[in-house]
Amino acid sequence: MRCFRDNDVTRAGRRVPFSSRHLSRRQLLYATFLGGALTCGPPGWSARNATAVEQVAPGTFTVVTNRAPSDLDPHSAYDAGSGVLLQGPFEGLIRLKPGSTDAYEPVLAESWQANADKSVWTFQLRNGVTFHDGTPLDAARAKDSFERLMTLGLAPANVLGRFLQDGATLSTPDARTLIIDLGRPQPLFEAALASSYGTAIVNAAVLKAHEVEGDWGHTWAQTTSEGLGTGPYRITQFDGETGAILERYEQYWGGWQDDHFDQITLRIVVEPETRRALIDRGDADLATTLPLATVRDLEANPDLLVDRRADLTVRYFAMTIAGPLRSPDARQALCWAFPYDEVISGVYDGFAKRAIGPVAELCQGFAPQTFVYQTDLERAGALLDQAGVSPGTTLSILVPPGNPELTATVELFQANLSTIDLALDISAVDFATYVGIFTGDLPAEERPNLLPSFWSPDYNDGWNHLWPQLSCAAWQSGNGGHYCNEQVEDLLEQARTAVDEDKYLAALGKIQMIVTRDDPAAIYYAQPEWLTVMRRDIAGFTPNLVVGNLMDFYALRRNEDRDA
Repeated sequence: MRCFRDNDVTRAGRRVPFSSRHLSRRQLLYATFLGGALTCGPPGWSARNATAVEQVAPGTFTVVTNRAPSDLDPHSAYDAGSGVLLQGPFEGLIRLKPGSTDAYEPVLAESWQANADKSVWTFQLRNGVTFHDGTPLDAARAKDSFERLMTLGLAPANVLGRFLQDGATLSTPDARTLIIDLGRPQPLFEAALASSYGTAIVNAAVLKAHEVEGDWGHTWAQTTSEGLGTGPYRITQFDGETGAILERYEQYWGGWQDDHFDQITLRIVVEPETRRALIDRGDADLATTLPLATVRDLEANPDLLVDRRADLTVRYFAMTIAGPLRSPDARQALCWAFPYDEVISGVYDGFAKRAIGPVAELCQGFAPQTFVYQTDLERAGALLDQAGVSPGTTLSILVPPGNPELTATVELFQANLSTIDLALDISAVDFATYVGIFTGDLPAEERPNLLPSFWSPDYNDGWNHLWPQLSCAAWQSGNGGHYCNEQVEDLLEQARTAVDEDKYLAALGKIQMIVTRDDPAAIYYAQPEWLTVMRRDIAGFTPNLVVGNLMDFYALRRNEDRDA
């Protein structure tokens, strides 16, 4: 299986705009969120650590997942598997408070403040922080890290690139002070800086020492993080097929208590049945990406706890703007034909709620007045007639393997369409094919009519959530249906540049109404919960509510006295 990484889009010598490079996380997430796992990595990976990764030691916290890490460089890694692993060695200036989507706490910056119009942000760095090679962190080294991120310009740079361009400057008046002058008011900069993607402070001097042909040590850093981070754990063993081992960094600035874990083991287990067995019998402490029916069964195990959290993810079927779905009337018809209640109550069995348009309810910029469809087959049939879609027309949909919930959803939709004289041709394809089609350069006329998808933002911002799905410039990113609406494009730009919250919310609200009611881009049907199954004696677990699979390893404890 081909592994999709952000450097693939630059290898041909073509610099890709930040907005176009949003696809890397998208490509890698498809292979896990839709049901499978990508277990390939940079050239030269092997199973050399397979035996070691499976060992269990006292004081070890073991995670089993199908989300394989693909990259150890936090300035290029943009996928779910890598994101989990890199929580151990790397930290940013600030982060989201546990359990929150819009409150922040200090990490490497012990305090920060913005001027009145939020164009200049000043950070006071924490004393006593060292990189894993013992080098002290100071403001100059933090500045070097940001400069590396933006110079490389790989996928995660999109997160801060919205703010750190067009005249932005970084200065270091003293060893503990970093000033970021953005050149204009940027009220959402704080939210972006708390993102888990692209914001890690790295030891740029070590990376520079491993530079090859101006790559800032990127090739070297894809397979090692030695000496690069400031976080509580060091990656001591890493293999793209089997997982990784992280061990304490003894000089961590936060200090250590007896109940902290000595070691974190990340095991890549593709088969859901095996993941279930490992967590069920106590050979793992935490398991993710299990089928919903399995999660429901495991709720009966008194030794396990199922953590259920709403995050910022929305599931949808992108509709290709071509052929029988070129007309807004035809796309409205499909929205009316979708079996929403059957999917939410039957397929998701209480583990999801109805989506209200493309933006999750917890996301900043969500518009509660967004139009919501209900299943109405009679109305759907009338709109198809109005759009000139002939009875007996066949629509096509691609479905990647391995996700029973998605398969059941598609089959229910197929049944509803058949009652209004539309056929739905379901094609099962491997993940590489699916990703290649969704993010590739096939013209709309040659694309499937429907493409299952999902989206969550990099940070809590409706613009960051909507742009990759809807912009005319995102056709090879998250906009798999080649949607392009000039009014939406203008409103996206208004939201991007807005410094007034009312104008920001007004622009995003109009977009959400257009792409649901007036000119639908997709059938938005579910806000799934992020589900984590863990041993009941684990304490300190709180997932990231923006990117649900991420967790704080340092906060975890084993509480032997915890009530069952």
